Amino acid sequence: MSSRAMKASIGSNDVLTIDQLVHQDDWVCDSERYRCHVCTRNFSAFRRKHHCRKCGEVVCGNCTLKKEAELPVIGRSLVRVCMSCILSHANQPNPQAPPAAAKSTKSTTATTTNSSPPRPQNDQWVANHLHSPTGNSEGDLTPFTKEFHQPNFDYPLDFNWDHPWPKPPVAPAEKERLEILKSFDIMDTPSEDVFDIICDLASNALKSPIAAVSLLDEDREWFKASVGLAQNEVPRSVSFCAHAIMSKEPMVIMDTLLDKRFQKNPLVTGAAKIRFYAGAPIVAPTGHILGTVFVFDTQPRNSCDVATLEKLSNVAMKNLEDRKNALTAPVETPRPVAPSRPPEESAVVSQQLVSQPPATSQDLVPQNNVGDGQLTAGPKMETMLMDLLCRTTETQQQLATQQGAMFQTLGQHSSDIDKLSAAMARMEAKLDALAEDEGLES
Repeated sequence: MSSRAMKASIGSNDVLTIDQLVHQDDWVCDSERYRCHVCTRNFSAFRRKHHCRKCGEVVCGNCTLKKEAELPVIGRSLVRVCMSCILSHANQPNPQAPPAAAKSTKSTTATTTNSSPPRPQNDQWVANHLHSPTGNSEGDLTPFTKEFHQPNFDYPLDFNWDHPWPKPPVAPAEKERLEILKSFDIMDTPSEDVFDIICDLASNALKSPIAAVSLLDEDREWFKASVGLAQNEVPRSVSFCAHAIMSKEPMVIMDTLLDKRFQKNPLVTGAAKIRFYAGAPIVAPTGHILGTVFVFDTQPRNSCDVATLEKLSNVAMKNLEDRKNALTAPVETPRPVAPSRPPEESAVVSQQLVSQPPATSQDLVPQNNVGDGQLTAGPKMETMLMDLLCRTTETQQQLATQQGAMFQTLGQHSSDIDKLSAAMARMEAKLDALAEDEGLES
């Protein structure tokens, strides 16, 4: 797209101001990123790094657009903005600033690893403060959707409380589910790149302005990562995902106003104005559902393809398991080295080992006739040491093989780089020759 066409496609109300841009000092260091933050493809000589001026992340050129910005001294200029920021903040005059009402509350503006944030006390908080800094999804949704037939829910709804929407259902084996969720030690932890990428992929795949990786605690739904939400949690009493964890199948609500579970929910009737929901459960190996990967939209739909959400929920569960395994991995401690024996003692011990029967129930056999009271290893210990030696040799061979393959790959890359350098040198020589010829003709 040419610069003139780009400017024509940007409305006057889309001109960015300096307070909407991230200062260069706050950009993510490009050496810390080896792949695009949006499409997750690795950078290379042909996929170069660029910084998004709105979020400071490192992205490739294919995942950016140029938008007009009013800059001091320079005036109006085109700046690069990543597709994630465009999808998330296109229709807001100042997406960097949180809603005014959200500033006045201390409910969900901060989360630390040491303490949980204050809990919302009532549904009025949700109706007034759950805002999305995005607008409706734009464009034709047909290429992103296919027909989906949502099965009817088979659990009873309980309206016997003070609110017009039903109580959140209690999942089967809820106590065990909460214990398993706690074992992952994930709640109220800082953001992690892999879960942010899952949200971006969900938002882009279903063309939805809001997406999140959520985990359902006893009294709240907490977002490990999100796109298009100013909050990091909502009460479980209004949570859509509290219903989604009742089944291992995806839950899709094409129009929330037509579903009796949600038509009077404050997320639907309040400032958030949620009209579409699709969520895929995050299922632990034990079969318990820990949360969901979901998307929201502020306009209803007629169809939905949830295959991508199911894949992303599996990815989220795999990363939760890897994270748990890394945290619980035992720390190997070096074995103490036995002190060396004088030659005389070694001869005595060897004679005793030959004369004694093989040990069957103990790894260490006490030697009663040795004056210093030391312990020597029986035949089983010798077998273990030999096995350990064989494994060490195999590991060294594997490392040598991997190192050889790595050197071969590096050699190929070096050769490719040399070829590119030679081609660039030839092109520069031709350009210099053409410039000389034009100079002579003039």
